[in-house]
Amino acid sequence: MYKLSTTIVILLLLTPLIFSLERKIAIPSNKVELDIDYCQLLNDALMFYKYNRAGRLPDNDVPWRGNSALKDASPGSQPDSNGDGDLSKGYFDAGDHVKFGFPLSGAMTMLGWGFLEYKEAIVNCSADSLYLEDLRWGYDWLMAAHISPNEFCAQVGNGEIDHAYWGPPELMTMDRPTYMINQTAPGTDLALEASAALSICYMIFKDTDETYAEKCLGHAKDLHNFGDTYRGVYSDSVTDAQNFYKSWSGYHDELVWGSIWLYKATGDKIMLTKAVQYYEMYNVGQMAQQNSHDWDLKAPGATLLLSQIFPGNETYIKDIEGFLNWWLPGGGVPYTPGGLSWIRQWAPCRYAMTTSFLMSVYGQSGDKYTSYTKSQLSYVLGNNPHKQSFVVGYGPNHPINPHHRASHHSLTDSIYNPVNNTYLILGSMVGGPAQDDTYVDDRTDYVKNEVALDYQAGFIGTISYLASISTNIQEL
Repeated sequence: MYKLSTTIVILLLLTPLIFSLERKIAIPSNKVELDIDYCQLLNDALMFYKYNRAGRLPDNDVPWRGNSALKDASPGSQPDSNGDGDLSKGYFDAGDHVKFGFPLSGAMTMLGWGFLEYKEAIVNCSADSLYLEDLRWGYDWLMAAHISPNEFCAQVGNGEIDHAYWGPPELMTMDRPTYMINQTAPGTDLALEASAALSICYMIFKDTDETYAEKCLGHAKDLHNFGDTYRGVYSDSVTDAQNFYKSWSGYHDELVWGSIWLYKATGDKIMLTKAVQYYEMYNVGQMAQQNSHDWDLKAPGATLLLSQIFPGNETYIKDIEGFLNWWLPGGGVPYTPGGLSWIRQWAPCRYAMTTSFLMSVYGQSGDKYTSYTKSQLSYVLGNNPHKQSFVVGYGPNHPINPHHRASHHSLTDSIYNPVNNTYLILGSMVGGPAQDDTYVDDRTDYVKNEVALDYQAGFIGTISYLASISTNIQEL
């Protein structure tokens, strides 16, 4: 049995305290003075994607991570010169080691959107190099997964088999099947989401790496055509995804979403016409109401983008403000007693942070929408009645035991051993509290304490906004 030395145990116990002391100043009241350097937080938050990289790693930026999932491959493909499969890279989804194509694509779309919105602040924070590196690692995988115009990898790894293993990804030995969508097993929602992500890839890189950008755009166009031509819900074709990332909202929202982003990348009015037609045809504006923008539902974001493309359009304004206003205090969404907008129990911080990003994009500095953004991030960082932070290494009482196999680093295939996570994944946001604000830093509670690609994307967008309006350390 693997045992920790006394020295390591002492260091593990002291490390969270050291980080906590470095990143908080507590005052004896229900409010916490948050001395947060948003640039530092942004850089730390971006490291999450390096914690979750798969494949042959090109650097040692995370010393405790190594090569993993090297045999992941599409059907019939040949390994590269290193013997690695064509799907070996990309990102593990969350605390597990499956590559779920739908939330991965959604995370790369939202992460890229954040870069487009707040590039100047990201550059000023010296975070652009890391940010772009994170994006490329994801975009590269999406292009590798698109093995032909009408074939795309939806998932690598069997969910149930993967979740039965509790250890670092470097030590995985289970079979990792690959699940595809194609003409006879379509996945419109997935194809259009991947198209959206790669459209943004083109927009980000077109002025600095034209060859790479054009490659992204070529895939974006083919994926859009594939998804639009061969209609179907991806999780109906990939049944293994149904217990993990079933597409509850269907694909109508992605038809609009993907068409908008391809229009923004190309200026092709046909794409804009499609978006407007699908928006009306499928009542996508109504889909956005009293709901969340997330890995499954893109209707709120599509509504916001159309309101920007057609400024003054009463329908789009009504739809986006109806969505946003419902999230404001008194608007309809439940709130915890301490002030977190709490739409549902599974990772409520994820929904609040993604909504906070949308609020920042739509709002103006100092209005009710950006005030929401500031208040929600403040809560997540520990400004709440329990003085509980939900970001590893930041604020009071921050988590040290997120549900994350790699950082826990059990060598005995046990979620209980070691007692505390071996490595601190600084800047990573966990799921969040119950509706009464209660939370326990319990690794076994994946509902409240897991971390994930999609959680982090909205969080990073929100941080980027705060960095854009903040030139120094301040209290939210």
